[in-house]
Parts: sequence; structure tokens; C-alpha cells
Amino acid sequence: MKHLKSVNKNHKNKKIGLVLACATALSPTVFAADTTFQYGGYIKFDAIFSQYSDAQRAMAGGNPFPTGDDFLIPSTISVGDGSGKGNNNFDSNAKFSRLFFKTSTQTDVGLVKSHIEMDFNAGNDERLTNQASNGLRHAFFTWEKEDGSSVTAGQTWSTFFNVGALPEAVDFIGPTSGSIFIRQPQVRYTMPMGNGKLMMAAENPSVSFYAAGGGTDNNAVDNSTLPDLVVRYDGKGAGLNYSAAAMLRDIHYVSGSTDEAEQGFAVTFSGKYAFESGDDFKFMLSQGTLGRYIALNAFRDGAVQADGSIELTSTMGGFVAYKHMWSSQLRSTVSYAFAQADNDSNTVSDATKSIDNMYVNLMYSPTKALTFGGEYILANRETESGADGDLSRIQFTSKFAF
Repeated sequence: MKHLKSVNKNHKNKKIGLVLACATALSPTVFAADTTFQYGGYIKFDAIFSQYSDAQRAMAGGNPFPTGDDFLIPSTISVGDGSGKGNNNFDSNAKFSRLFFKTSTQTDVGLVKSHIEMDFNAGNDERLTNQASNGLRHAFFTWEKEDGSSVTAGQTWSTFFNVGALPEAVDFIGPTSGSIFIRQPQVRYTMPMGNGKLMMAAENPSVSFYAAGGGTDNNAVDNSTLPDLVVRYDGKGAGLNYSAAAMLRDIHYVSGSTDEAEQGFAVTFSGKYAFESGDDFKFMLSQGTLGRYIALNAFRDGAVQADGSIELTSTMGGFVAYKHMWSSQLRSTVSYAFAQADNDSNTVSDATKSIDNMYVNLMYSPTKALTFGGEYILANRETESGADGDLSRIQFTSKFAF
């Protein structure tokens, strides 16, 4: 092996380098020549105080630990007529801690990079051991060619989602109600264009429907015949970094003898404007057959009619966020997010019609790797029937990145 390095946030790790060197000596074919290695992650501890206007909703199957207690999931906010007694709840966890491992290999056809990442946001047993199972976040490789183009294959952030537009938050996402947020398997081609880059991707499809008469149609078979197709352009200029994307989807419904398909279309525009003071303004606006792509699947792709046909649901949502630097170590972000769906009210009266949330936080980093923060969140949900409910939350976090 001609060249071997182990890097931890750009710092050499002699112990891992020694282990890898020994492994290479025993088996020379284990690692490719000219490969660098990097690992990292962070430890994150959250303490969360939540107040619901209506009775807290447990997860499906009677799980006594609702997922919505760990981070904001708009669709889990219970609704009512105001007569129900709400719940107060305190919860704490470290399950959003994460680990990643990366490699970079120089070959005769270009640079090949890989990335595997996991967190522990799966499973919950607070009654005994507080164990949380690890879950796969990313697993992909990228082949970067000399002409500036690249090919990415594996599971990572959807091409339809501009991660760079997501503002800082104590909550897992922050502007959840109006944000595109999804990771999934895909193949993506990227090429330079003008002062930016053009991306084209084929991504894993998945659909969900409201049933005739209300509720979710759990008998439908997700039988899409085409991948979700995405085209995106990233550009920049005069302090603004922006992203514009369009997506075409095959919305397919199969249940018993019923086999229906419609073509869904959606667009999104997002970006970040950086001020010379260090402040920044971030935004996102999306429209179309968004389904699971927005607000953690708060809305379905469509509704099944009594005759078995499907009517697609058009959704619009977005957010704005402003970050202010009080000093080099102290900063705040204030954000407002919303989304609303054009549902078929005749068949889905209990469907979510609109959601929104705002938050404001204060973050302190005595050094770059160490952060403490507090945040206030207020979120609302309304259904087609007019029932509504809200969630107010105070959340504190401590985070160390390594």
C-alpha cells in the first residue's frame, strides 16, 4: 500500500493508522493504494418539555413512547374541539448522536469517495435500558471525474432537497412543517454548468393514499413502475446560493382488481443569502404532488375514490429563517414554516389540511466542536373537518462533535 492515512476531522489518528497498516501488511489487497480514511460524528443530548392542547397520541401498536416526543412530527399533533385535556410531557435522549466513516481513493479514472453514516434514532425502551437501535442514514459512493462531472450511487439526501438551505435548530429538523426532508436510494449524475452545477437523478419511489371515507389506505400496494425523476440546478452570485429543482413521479395505486396510475409533478426553490456581518437568511418554497417529500409525510399523495380511481393531492409549503450572530460564539435563529394541502374533502375529512410551526433559539459555542442551546417551538395542525391542535415545546441541547 503506497499511501495510507487515517483522518479525524483533518487530524491524523495514529492508532487507527497503525491498525490499518497492520491489516494491510497481513492482507495487501484489503485496501486500495492512495486511499485516505476519515471518521467522525457527534454526541448530542436533548432535554424536551412539551405541552399538547389535546390528548397526546401514542404510536401505532400502542407504543407508550410517541415519536413526536423526540422531535417535531406535525402529523402526530392531536386535534380536537378544545374540550379535551392536553398533556404535559418531559423527555430526554441521546439517540440523535451519530457516527460516520469515509474513504477517498485516487484511481486512474478519477477520485472515488465513499460515505457510511448511522444514528441511533430507531427503537425506544425507556422502561429498562433506554436502548436505541442504530439506523442507516447514508451509504453511497461518488466517482468524481477530471472534467468536473460525477456519478453518485447509494442512499443519501434526495436530489430534490437542498440541505444547504436548512437553518440551525435544536430540534432534529427545525422548520419541519415547510421543509423538504428525505434520504433515499438513488443514482445521480452531476455536471458543471455556468457558475453552478446541474444534477439529474433517478430515486426510489414510494406512495401513500387516503382511503375512501377517511383514514389511510393500508391495503394499497406501492407498485410504482418508474423511479422518481429529479432535475436540479445549483447556482450562486452576490452572496446568494440557490437551488431550483423539478420532479416527475409515477403515482401508482394497486389494490385487489384496481390498478390506477397518475403522473405527479413538483418543484422547489431554496437558498441562502449570507450577509457580511455573518448573519444569513435561508428560505424554501415547494409546490406540487409532494407527498412524503415535505413535512415528514404529513400529507398523502392522493385520495382513493369510491370507484377505485385516485385523485392527486397538491401541496404547497415553505419556510423562512434568519440567523443573527450576537458574537463569534453566540447566535440565534428565528424561523417560520408552513404547508397546506388541497385535499378531496368529500373522502378525507380527517386528513391534515394545514400545518405550521415557528421557533427561536439561542446557541452558544465556546469552541467550534462544542455547542449548547435552547429553543422554543410552537406548532399547529388543522384537519379538513376544522379540528385543530397545537404543541408548544422548550428544548435544550448539548452537542460535542469529534
